[in-house]
Amino acid sequence: MNDSPKKLFTIDLGNSTCRVGIFRGSRISDDAFVDTDRFIDNPEILLERTGNGSSPLCYCSVCPPAEIELVKWAIASDKELFCLTNRTCLDFPIAYPCPEEIGPDRIANSFAVHRTSELPAIVIDVGTATTFDVVNEEDGYLGGVIAPGPQGFLDFLHQNTALLPKVAYGSKAPESPIGKTTSDAMLLGARLGFGPMITGILNRLKKEVKESCGKAPLVILAGGAARHLDLENFKHRPFLTLEGIALAYLENTLTQVSS
Repeated sequence: MNDSPKKLFTIDLGNSTCRVGIFRGSRISDDAFVDTDRFIDNPEILLERTGNGSSPLCYCSVCPPAEIELVKWAIASDKELFCLTNRTCLDFPIAYPCPEEIGPDRIANSFAVHRTSELPAIVIDVGTATTFDVVNEEDGYLGGVIAPGPQGFLDFLHQNTALLPKVAYGSKAPESPIGKTTSDAMLLGARLGFGPMITGILNRLKKEVKESCGKAPLVILAGGAARHLDLENFKHRPFLTLEGIALAYLENTLTQVSS
């Protein structure tokens, strides 16, 4: 990889937020993010950090409107783009009947773990959705579970009832488990229910992986929201998605140079 650029700009276009980071050597630094709606209105808010150099922009996207704006900006700025998909993660086994259905962010997470981590592993990524992805050495990406993200519990109540207000998951929760206002009661429902849901799914997956692989899986938490989970014996890799995007680009570049 001596011919690869000294730094890469990696971009994760999500449903709620868009994040950019600089990949140097083997790690992500100088990350920043904005709400996806703001990015769609003005991608320059985030992309101005990439400067005017020749470093490529490597990205994955689960939000088509944000991807459209990124591509338009890249064309206007004469920037090279690399898009991570199931087809651009070279030599990465995917034991899944329909690989095109897998979210690119989940592929990026799993690819990074497959290349850099002890296996088998379970990756938990908490965002708009909470995803659990199982990875082992031989089969690569095996599949997983999709559940609501923590804010999704609250948004569902607000959007599907006439009187319940909109509440942010990051709001301060009361110390008592007995809510004295409607907002506190909703927030407590999400806070007290989300953790046990995560634990229940994870325990079932850990048991399955241990039985099938003969070894207990490593648990990896991706993303910033994961730090709020009350779990034991895990490794937190907040920039895992961005790392996976960069590693996929570098492997593609190395393959092209070698061929």
